[in-house]
Amino acid sequence: MKKNPWNMLKMGVVGCAVLVGVSASVLPVASMASADTVVATSATKAAPVVIKEVVLTSKSTYLTTNIKVPQLTGMLDTKYQDELNDIILSHANKDLASWEKDAADAAAAAKDKGYTYRPYGLTIVYTLKSDGSGQPSGVVSLTVTTYGETGGTGMPRVDTYNVLNAAAAQRVTLQDLLGADYKATVDAGVIAKMKEEPQYFFPDQFKGIDSEQGFYVEKGAAVVVFPKYAIAAGVAGSPEFRFNLPNNVIIKPNPTPQPGTDKVKVELSTGDVEQNADGVSLVPFRKVAEGLGYTVKWNQDTYAAELSKGAQWTSVSVGKDSYFYAKMAPVALGAAPVILNDTLYVPTKFVTDMLKAEVTIDSQGIHIVQ
Repeated sequence: MKKNPWNMLKMGVVGCAVLVGVSASVLPVASMASADTVVATSATKAAPVVIKEVVLTSKSTYLTTNIKVPQLTGMLDTKYQDELNDIILSHANKDLASWEKDAADAAAAAKDKGYTYRPYGLTIVYTLKSDGSGQPSGVVSLTVTTYGETGGTGMPRVDTYNVLNAAAAQRVTLQDLLGADYKATVDAGVIAKMKEEPQYFFPDQFKGIDSEQGFYVEKGAAVVVFPKYAIAAGVAGSPEFRFNLPNNVIIKPNPTPQPGTDKVKVELSTGDVEQNADGVSLVPFRKVAEGLGYTVKWNQDTYAAELSKGAQWTSVSVGKDSYFYAKMAPVALGAAPVILNDTLYVPTKFVTDMLKAEVTIDSQGIHIVQ
């Protein structure tokens, strides 16, 4: 009899399984724990985190909605909690505004061309995968699934949030959970499952994971997720690969910065600076953001870039003088991001107004301090 394609694949200390589920997007990475090594002790013992949801509705008659936005409560670091909740709510509001516009445009096109318009739909739901009371201790893991329908069809997007619930909260990464060789570990698991069930997967489309790989934590395992159709046929849904964690893995909280030592500086030469047709000074987005310690994620499909650090989040879109930060309404800065010589540039006001950094300009270049 043919094997169940979703059976567990055992791989020594770490087990890997593929499941039918939703796709995901993610957050970065940090240090190894062997099967019998305790990484460190987590700080204060916290009560389980719980969710309060915010329901969003659309005023548009062209869009039907089922939007439930999770808001975390009970974290030890309330400032981080508030910022993370702002990020999650901001993503939902941005998606709602985008889908309302697309639905209105589609309805207008249908009327103009004389065919029946089928309302678009937007669904946002969530699952608290780990409330911090399980293993690894203190790790809170949340998935938020956004599914838009254009007349009956659509693709899910899953955002994953993995946080250590400590006095100073921090993101939890695959490297924290699987160690310095996490990429090799995950790649090997994915390739092994592809070889085991070749009828479902597209091996040529898998080029290995990167630091932005989506995952969540559930019942002592790191579950690595891929968008639907990314590496497998539609029948496989959105593949998930489960990697069992050693029972005694504990995430080490980052050291608390000492007063006066937490300033980050970025130095730009005059050659790094460009000007647009209106004479507005532009600086390289990635060089500035990564220099200040942010993680940058580029979306080729939308020509947009997101950056995050801790619970801080903002995004920019090429050609649009409209900048987002947390749940603020979009802000115009007088100049849109542009791509010059394969590099994304933003106005210096983005650095001062959105990233809240100090900018000094002199004959040597631009000096940025945050």
